[in-house]
Amino acid sequence: MTTTCPTPAAQQAATVPESPQKPRYTVARRDDAFVVRVDMPGVSKNAVNIEFHDDVLAIRGERATEQPASWKMLHQELSAQPYQLHLRINAQVDEEKLAASLEDGVLTLTLPLKPSTQPRRIEVN
Repeated sequence: MTTTCPTPAAQQAATVPESPQKPRYTVARRDDAFVVRVDMPGVSKNAVNIEFHDDVLAIRGERATEQPASWKMLHQELSAQPYQLHLRINAQVDEEKLAASLEDGVLTLTLPLKPSTQPRRIEVN
């Protein structure tokens, strides 16, 4: 195994807060709702902030970077950057029925559409 060790200057730079990064996400449309899945590894339920205002869905998540004092970091693949995502929703969402769950580092949001914007099936006589 090859491991590179950062210099003391690089270690100091790593402690400076970094700007948020955009997480990977998918948006699916069902007949009655949008389903948004956001990859947020290392984020706990308490560290997620979700807001929906003026048709913009704003998601922010902070990673837990605590480690035992006896550990010495040799390599870190995930940075300590927080996640931040803004999505404009171009349909009328029923804000009273929004639902969110976080499991195994994947945040799943269900954004139900108002009945007036759901597609209707029209029978032909």
